[in-house]
Amino acid sequence: TVNPYALPAALPGFHAVTGSADMRHGAWSSLGRAFLPAALAILLLATPALATYRLISGPAADDPMQVRVYQLDNGLTVYLTANPLEPRFHAEIVVRAGSKHDPDDLTGMAHYMEHMLFKGTSRLGTLDYEAEKEHLDRIQDLYDERFVETDPERRAELYRQINDTAQLAARYAIPGELDRLYTSMGERGFNAGTSFEYIMYRVDLPANRLRQWARIEADRFHDPVFRLFQTELETVYEEMNMRVIDNRDALLRHAVNALLYLNHPYGTPIIGTIEDLHNPSISRMYEFYEQHNVPSNMAVLISGDIDMDQAIRVIAEEFAVWQPGTVPEPRQWPEPPIETIRRDTVYYPGQESLLMAFRTEPSTHPDTEALQVLDMILDNAVAGLINLNLNQLQRVRRAGSYTTSHHASNDYGAQYLYGVPKEGQGLEEVEQLLLEQLELVKRGEFDDGLIPAIVNDFKKRNEQNLESNGPRVRFLRDAFIADTDWDTARRHLDRMESVTRSDVIRVANRYFDGPYVVGYRLDGEAEIPPVEKPPLDPIEIDAARQSEFARAILAMPVTPIQPEFVVEGEDYQVATVRDGVTLYYAHNPLNSLFDLSLSVELGTLQENRMAVARELLDKSGSARLDAAALKQEWYRLGTDFRMEVSDQETVLRLSGLDDNFAASVVLLAEWLERPVATQATLDALIQIVLKNRQDAMQDHNTVHRALFSYNRLGDMAYYRRILPNEDLRRLSVDELVELVGGLRGYEQTWSYAGPLSLAQVQEVMHAYYPLPAELQPPPPYQVLPVRSPDTTEIYFVHQDLAQALVRLESGGVRFDPALSPAIQLFGEYFYGGMAGIVFQELREARALAYATWAWYFNAGRQEEYNLLSGFIGTQADKTAEALEAFTDLLDNMPASPERFQAAQTALVNQYRTQRLGFRQVLGAVRTWHRRGLDGDPRAAYYAAIRDADLETLLHFHAEHVGDRPRLVSIVGNRERIDMEDLARQGNLIELDVDEVFNF
Repeated sequence: TVNPYALPAALPGFHAVTGSADMRHGAWSSLGRAFLPAALAILLLATPALATYRLISGPAADDPMQVRVYQLDNGLTVYLTANPLEPRFHAEIVVRAGSKHDPDDLTGMAHYMEHMLFKGTSRLGTLDYEAEKEHLDRIQDLYDERFVETDPERRAELYRQINDTAQLAARYAIPGELDRLYTSMGERGFNAGTSFEYIMYRVDLPANRLRQWARIEADRFHDPVFRLFQTELETVYEEMNMRVIDNRDALLRHAVNALLYLNHPYGTPIIGTIEDLHNPSISRMYEFYEQHNVPSNMAVLISGDIDMDQAIRVIAEEFAVWQPGTVPEPRQWPEPPIETIRRDTVYYPGQESLLMAFRTEPSTHPDTEALQVLDMILDNAVAGLINLNLNQLQRVRRAGSYTTSHHASNDYGAQYLYGVPKEGQGLEEVEQLLLEQLELVKRGEFDDGLIPAIVNDFKKRNEQNLESNGPRVRFLRDAFIADTDWDTARRHLDRMESVTRSDVIRVANRYFDGPYVVGYRLDGEAEIPPVEKPPLDPIEIDAARQSEFARAILAMPVTPIQPEFVVEGEDYQVATVRDGVTLYYAHNPLNSLFDLSLSVELGTLQENRMAVARELLDKSGSARLDAAALKQEWYRLGTDFRMEVSDQETVLRLSGLDDNFAASVVLLAEWLERPVATQATLDALIQIVLKNRQDAMQDHNTVHRALFSYNRLGDMAYYRRILPNEDLRRLSVDELVELVGGLRGYEQTWSYAGPLSLAQVQEVMHAYYPLPAELQPPPPYQVLPVRSPDTTEIYFVHQDLAQALVRLESGGVRFDPALSPAIQLFGEYFYGGMAGIVFQELREARALAYATWAWYFNAGRQEEYNLLSGFIGTQADKTAEALEAFTDLLDNMPASPERFQAAQTALVNQYRTQRLGFRQVLGAVRTWHRRGLDGDPRAAYYAAIRDADLETLLHFHAEHVGDRPRLVSIVGNRERIDMEDLARQGNLIELDVDEVFNF
């Protein structure tokens, strides 16, 4: 079904990217302007001279990834691993230059760099760099002057000059050209990220684009230009608003880290401090880039459908242009021992919580595996001490732990424990309960079978991670960042398998026997620093602009990849088990893992007690095993169980090791036969639910979800038809147990993906999952149309935030497969990730947001309605401007043949290389069937998209998107928003929080 809360899969927003100083004056820029286009096209298409390289490790016979590690003569390290599951590759470029390398007086530098490396080079992202450079140099000088200026009036004047000069430079800029290049090739997940230790830049592309990728990335890092800095600066402010100021968990985490690390940059937010963000220096950025972005400090990591011999030759040829350099000596930040408990208190409206931290060791320390096992003994989400002793027994509302030892942390490690109190419970009590769990570990009071189960859990998840390119590259990245040879890094599970009970007890007493750091977050008014909207003129974005470099890249020859579509009988099977039971089946040819789901079309819309029944089931045992023993048995089997409840469906999901498939089905049937819980357990659960509801009304994200759902559906919205508190208090164990146990009495759909045959699955289910002789049909499916006002209506709820959360929606027609090609073209053209109109116009051109998107959602069933939905998170004083700009884009979508061709090409390339693996195919097939489609519709969509033209898109926009009333839902601070301007854009209706909930 349409998921109104889901975002498109390719949302930008991990963080962003980097640049260089003297590299701006590379060899290419010396060409005369008249000579540039023809000469550049010829030179770009020529293959560079081959650089020398050597194999420094691999492939080892016992390495399941068969990794090869090379080094080029300029010092660049290259990790390659082949994975032919689909004709694509995932590539990352990683730099050992994270936020801990920031200058002391310019925190956030690494993160700024991450953003700026999306802006192009002297060849990419510009029409005429020589003409543009004059203005860029002037902007750089103005920022440098402003960096040291303290007079507010002079600083404001310098900003006005920067704004004026930026308009002159923008005449030559091509914003987002790098994004457009990759989009046209069929990219997935083009983005970047900054950590304390590194910056990484990633993209997933069709396998036939390796040479183009290498040429783009080689140029990107060899000759970056930090253009369009002013709008990106505002974007980073918006990211600070979203990730830090309006994030209650980040607020507490940063407070704890500041006490845990008094000297080390681990104690400073990766994004930097507000003071430093507001006072940047472009010159200092170029200096930072030159210091750290040298080949010996960088790595190329690739997993995918590649020929490794060919791939290393391509990389050696293209990246030979990178010149060797010297990396600065690593800094050290000695931390004094924690001799007394360090405490801090922060305030934020709503849920109270605490976070404790102990300093441990870097991820390369010999104790790492023992510390990871210890963390899982505390909290493995199922059978850890915190899970069973605190969460299962409901002694707190929620608690858990996590460690930094899982990923590269080169200087210090940390163990964190967190807890959320129940109504009337103090944080001091929660703190003591968490310390008691540590004491149990220190005394060795944990089950003997827990360590082997933990090791099996790691092995199972590792086996599943090997299926996908992204996780495979993450393993490589962790090895490089930790400066650990691959042969040592890949034996992590072997070392974990050797961890003993005495090892765990030893590290528990070594690292957790002294003072620690703890932060309390109390319910109170948050401190939101005032930030005013600067005078910033929009940048003009002309989609027809294209650099000679981009034109030459796109002209490079590639061998087309032919699309493959799903075929019933080959990729999946559908069998009728008996009347009322259908089984969808897909074979897993890769490993011994299975996924099983049992689905009944009954949810909270038909039975609003079902969500509470799910929570009670989690606290219940069976006739043979109490609740704790049941959790331990699931974990011993290596099986994950969860029950999911949505509006009109309840799904029971099992996943784990196929050797234990039958035993897992037996355990599930036993549990569902008669869940066992006491009324005291339910009473405690109800108190927790009531407190969660109270906090939800102060959580701006939950309030926003409730608001736009209410705006769309009225009293049929989830938070309006939820079981009221009065009815919640009257619930009994028997009625909830009957609800859960009764699920097997309905007609149902089973889905299995695993190594067993279809016949074997049916045999196991028949033997161990008995069903009643007759199954009753589920309640009729209810269609909920989107409310359709005569004029735009703006629902507004006040919350004290730095940002405003703005949602725009309008209903569409019922699902029609004939519209699907145009819908996909619209999505790629209008949204299309970082290359789409929404991102380009609202973020790149106007700096109105960090996160923004728009999507036309196809209905999930043939009887349901489509939905247009868009979102922008913007600084409160930009709200009215952002809404007006977003609405104008929706109503007056720019028509560009160049954009259309890029969107069409992107979709065609995605279709050519998209393969539905055994884990994805059954969900896709079920969706097709619910939409009334027989077989894979993508072949027809692919053909229609190839034959479409711009008029196809414009007609769809006119008929289904533009010039219509919309439902606008805004959560923000009315004191910081121009409410009069908002009221001019629609019928403004202010609501109290309790009007969108029905608690």
